[in-house]
Order: sequence, then structure tokens, then C-alpha cells
Amino acid sequence: MWCTRWFLPLLLLPLPTAPPYFLVLFLFTLALHGRPCFYCVILLGALFLSSCYWQSFPLDAPLSVPWADDITTFYEALNATISPGLDLHEFRPPIIRVADRCWCDFASGVFEPYDVQRWERDSVERAVAEMERQWKARFERDAEVDVGAKTNGTVVEVDLGTPTPSTLDEQQDRGPVAQPDSGVGKETLSILRSLFSKRYPKDEPLPTSSSSVFGPSDACPSSPAPHVETEPSHVPTLPVQSSLSPWQVDMRSLGFDVILDFRWSRRA
Repeated sequence: MWCTRWFLPLLLLPLPTAPPYFLVLFLFTLALHGRPCFYCVILLGALFLSSCYWQSFPLDAPLSVPWADDITTFYEALNATISPGLDLHEFRPPIIRVADRCWCDFASGVFEPYDVQRWERDSVERAVAEMERQWKARFERDAEVDVGAKTNGTVVEVDLGTPTPSTLDEQQDRGPVAQPDSGVGKETLSILRSLFSKRYPKDEPLPTSSSSVFGPSDACPSSPAPHVETEPSHVPTLPVQSSLSPWQVDMRSLGFDVILDFRWSRRA
């Protein structure tokens, strides 16, 4: 990459105004003198193509050549280009986007220097055209709103919660309206009921009548069922052996008939 040192003077020309013939000849002589390698040629070509884009300028940036005694910045040039009858102050951008041009532009000719003043004028005119387009879109939108208000006349407030006779007739003609929310809620409730409902055994047949479901005690709700007190059954616990090594854990006290042995034996 050392061969690109001969092209460093090109960085001193951010806005070249020389004729394209001179710039091409200068690049050709640098290539013969520096003899860049293949990778350097690719790098220089990418830098040349990336130089075709120019960043935006603030409105207070000075013009390269003043248009008049009182027009020396882009802001003043923008105000001078706008039509006097249009109020475009709210659409004025904080920066101005200049037109793209390459570092070696052949638009003005091969032997003619680049016209920077024309480039700035084209950029200002394009910004004014964009402002007028936004103003026209706003004007058309406001006009449509005014026409719609005049066509409707008075605004009638309709309570959507209270149905009117016309809406009832339309609903009867159209039929029942599907309610996806209530359907989803019912489906969810049915799934929950099926999950938590009492299931009958497979061998026992399902009851076919109300008499088989409700016994004689349920038929008379006025007579309370007798309360029978049952003594809790005591489950015999296995005796826990205390003669265990520290590496053994007895799980029988927890209800598992297992003794965990964590000892490591080297015997196969």
C-alpha cells in the first residue's frame, strides 16, 4: 500500500474546478510514477466512485460565488428563489442537500472548468421545488377536508351503544353477527371445564337419567346427611437405622425406601 503515497495530493482538492482533461492527465502521470499494484488500483477506484456523493450544507454556509451583493449564503439564495406569493417558511429545511457530482465531472466539457455556481444554483432550485411540493400536498389535503365538511353540512353525533331502528332492521336483514371474542371465550371455558370436570371410570357406564345421578339422599335436600367422624389411620413408620456412615443418606424418613451411598470404592 506504500505506492498510494503519490496520490495523497488528491486529498488537497476537495472541490476541484480544473478541467477534466487536466485531472485525467494528472492521474495518468501519477499512475506512471507510482505504479500502483492491483489492490491499490481497486482502492483508488473505490475512492473515486465514493467521491460522487456530497454531504449536505447548512443554510448559513457561504456560496462559492455570490449571486448578488445581498445574496451570499444558501439561506439568502433560497429566499430569493422562492416565489413572493408563497409562504414556505414552515417547510424550509435546516440543511440543503446539494446535487451529486463526481470528482472528475465531464458535464461541462472536457476542456472547460467545472461550473460550481451552476451546481449550487441547481441545488437551491431543487430544494425550492421540494418545498413547493410539500406546500401543494398540504394545500390539497386542507382543501379536501373543507370540501368534505361543506358536503356533510351539520355533523350528527351517533351513539354506537344505543341501536337505532334503521340499524336494527339492517342487523335483521344481515342475520346474526359473528362475535369472535365471545366465541373464543366460550371455547376457553369449555376447555377448562373439560380439564377440571369429574371423569368417570372407563368400566363404569355413564348415567342415563337424573335418578341414577342423584341418590335418595340428594332427592330430599331438606334432610341433612349424618356426619360421621372417622379416626385418622396411623401409618406405621419403618425404624430408621442410626448406624450409617457420613457418606450414606437414609431416604426412608421421607417416604422412600432407599439409602443413597456416596462412597467411592476402587474395587471392580
